[in-house]
Amino acid sequence: MPETAPLSDLMWTRGYTDPGWIRRFTSQGRELSPSRRVWRGEAPARPLPRGEADLDALDLVTTDAGALKLADLFAAVQTDAFLVMHRGQVVYERYLHGADAHTPHFNASAAKSYLGLAAATLAHRGLLDRNVPAAAYVPELAGTAFGDARVQDLLHMGTRVSYAGRRFDKAMEAQRYHAVIASQLRPFGYSGPTTIREHLLTARATGAPGEEFCYENGNVETLAEVLRRVTGLTTSALLSDLLWAKIGAEEDAYYILDGDGVEAACGGFSATARDVARLGEMLRCGGAVGDR
Repeated sequence: MPETAPLSDLMWTRGYTDPGWIRRFTSQGRELSPSRRVWRGEAPARPLPRGEADLDALDLVTTDAGALKLADLFAAVQTDAFLVMHRGQVVYERYLHGADAHTPHFNASAAKSYLGLAAATLAHRGLLDRNVPAAAYVPELAGTAFGDARVQDLLHMGTRVSYAGRRFDKAMEAQRYHAVIASQLRPFGYSGPTTIREHLLTARATGAPGEEFCYENGNVETLAEVLRRVTGLTTSALLSDLLWAKIGAEEDAYYILDGDGVEAACGGFSATARDVARLGEMLRCGGAVGDR
């Protein structure tokens, strides 16, 4: 993976900035951490029509050194999988660094949008009220930044938050979140939260919700807990029921779990490039898969 810039608090870089660990986690996450599958369902995989295009010859951008092509981009950003669909057809598909079409790959923060799709679906069905505080669904979060925010604020990352009295720093909080869900990333002497719920309970508001955007994982983890309370399902089962078993996925996906067996909803999701493409095609078609 690309080199990571030095961080001011070096004790928090244990494992997190190791390119070897990051590459292994992107394709072998369930071998490194507890995980739960997102079932693809019983239906056969939906075929992906193909219509090859020669994108290798495409000039992406012109630099002083000449034209930058896809191969240059793949090398520069350490690409593992790359798939392009155009009007329902796969026109380009490449796998590198040992990845293949059947290996679920880390989706990182794209997982936030998948959970947003699930929330929107439940709201459309009348099962989720966007305008009530999250604590109405998760009472133990009352008095926290996320519990006092409306579900709508969580969906738009409209909270302003400080964890355990720390001054908010996006990059550092991302690393601390990873220490919560992955014990192997915890620095020596770590004494902080060891589950997502514990982490959320330390969040305090530093401003009124709904007034400005602030990218923070806690919004998504709180939303995931709200959806679990609404449906009685794990995040994995809910995503399977609403999306994965409906799009004709070829492979099961999976979520990484914390110490409580709770899915890391904001980014611990892995799926194949082809199945992510199937999800994208469903969205391109206005929420339809074939005649459904």
